[in-house]
Amino acid sequence: MPTVKLVIKEPLEKPKIPIEAEIISPDKFVKKTLAEIGELSVWKGNREMALRELFHLSGDDFLGDEIADISILLEGNLAKLKRVGQQMTGGTIIINSSIGMHVGFQMKGGRIVVNGDADDFAGANMKGGELHITGNAGHYLGGSVRGDWRGMSGGKIHVKGSVKNECGVWMRNGLIEIGKNAGIFLGMHLHRGIIIVNGNVIERAGAEMTGGIIVIKGTLKELLPSFEFQRTVPELTLPDYEVIKQPFIEYKGDFAEKKQGLLYVAKEKNAHLL
Repeated sequence: MPTVKLVIKEPLEKPKIPIEAEIISPDKFVKKTLAEIGELSVWKGNREMALRELFHLSGDDFLGDEIADISILLEGNLAKLKRVGQQMTGGTIIINSSIGMHVGFQMKGGRIVVNGDADDFAGANMKGGELHITGNAGHYLGGSVRGDWRGMSGGKIHVKGSVKNECGVWMRNGLIEIGKNAGIFLGMHLHRGIIIVNGNVIERAGAEMTGGIIVIKGTLKELLPSFEFQRTVPELTLPDYEVIKQPFIEYKGDFAEKKQGLLYVAKEKNAHLL
């Protein structure tokens, strides 16, 4: 597998200016030599810079003709590096650091692994592929960007840690799974797709949802009044997902909308909602 490694050159002080790096993608590196990749441009604030000015590059001299075969490895302090993997259709990006905003934005295929935390809008407007985050994620994971009412429409996002507010906002399809906890407005405006939270959720889950499924294995602090109890189930079978072998309470909502989705909360941890 052709591989290129980019290690950011450490500044003398903590970086404050974000770097717009949508060029870091297998789709942009295909059919290029290592030297040609080094000349590709990114923007640091209002300054256009070549990748070689910001990164130490190493790896194969030529990355081949197939996007799916390309592997990109990123290391260093990348907290201000934005839009990595934007619109990528294949290949692999491994990020051994926390990463800035919009990682995997409009991603269509391939695989991104973040061995750290991801800032806001990770996987926003995602259409396919897989995004794995071993740490925590910020606001609007798998959601929509400002001015757009179409969020994630395909693919899978897995977060090992917790996620902040409005995860899956305007989500239209796909799967999001959170290993720990989620903030407020989980699945707001959810149309289709599945969101699974293995930990706790504060409140307002499923606000204005019109379809899709939200599963909370932990505690939901407060249920919106526009949701109605349906039944209890001994276990839960979801499309393209393993059977969850624990009892759940099923709610339907949001009845503030014309259409509704389903919200499942762990029975043992949510007796206060009944």
